[in-house]
Amino acid sequence: MIQWRWVFLFLIISAGWLSISSNAAGEDFTFEIMGGDAYNFPIPLTVHQNGYPDINLTAQYDTKPYSAYAPYYAWQMTFWDKDEGWEFGQVHHKMFLTDPPPEIQNFAIHYGYNYFLFGHAWKRSGLIFHLDTGPIITNPSNTVRGQVLETAGTGWFDQGYDFSGWGVQIAVSKNFYLNANGFVIAEVGLMGGWAWTVPVSNGSANVPNLSLHGRLGLGLSL
Repeated sequence: MIQWRWVFLFLIISAGWLSISSNAAGEDFTFEIMGGDAYNFPIPLTVHQNGYPDINLTAQYDTKPYSAYAPYYAWQMTFWDKDEGWEFGQVHHKMFLTDPPPEIQNFAIHYGYNYFLFGHAWKRSGLIFHLDTGPIITNPSNTVRGQVLETAGTGWFDQGYDFSGWGVQIAVSKNFYLNANGFVIAEVGLMGGWAWTVPVSNGSANVPNLSLHGRLGLGLSL
C-alpha cells in the first residue's frame, strides 16, 4: 500500500528546494502552518483505575498523522526584533498505543496531545532555532477493563479538552522563500511532555511523551 504521508512530505520538500531562496530583511512578523509526522520514543505509561491495581508498561505510540481523525498539524507566530523573536504556537500531536496489554482495549489521544507553546527564536547562519514551553491540553479516547471513557459534555467547551500537564520543545527550522512574503518552512523538533492527569473511566493515566517531529508547511512574512 502506498504510504501517502511520505508522498506528501516528498512533494513539499521538493517544492521548498526548487523555490528561489531569498532573505526577508526587516521582517517583523511571521506566521506558519505545517503538517508533519513524529516518532514517539518508548516511554513508561501508568494507568490508575479505582478498585484495580495500577497498569504499568513501556508504551509505544503511533502518530497516524493522516488518519480519518483530526490530522497532525502545527502553527506558530513570531514577533521579530532583528534576529531574535518571541513566538507562540500549537502542536496538535496524536498518540495511539500500539502494544496494549489485555486490560487495555483501546488507548489513544488522537483528538490531541496538544502542546501550546510560548518561547524564543534566534536566527543564526540561515537557520532559526526555537526554545519553547507551555501547557499540554489533551482529549483522549480509551477503554480500560471494558470501561469506555465518556468525554461528551465534559472538559472545556463540553468537548473533552482538559489541562493535563506541561511540555517543552527544542527545534530548528529553515525558510525557503518563494517571494518577498511567502515561504516554505521545514522544521525538526524534539518535544518532551508530561501529562499526569489524562482521564480514563473511573481513573486517570500518567502519560509522558518524548518524540522527534518533522514538519513542513507554508509561511507568511510581514
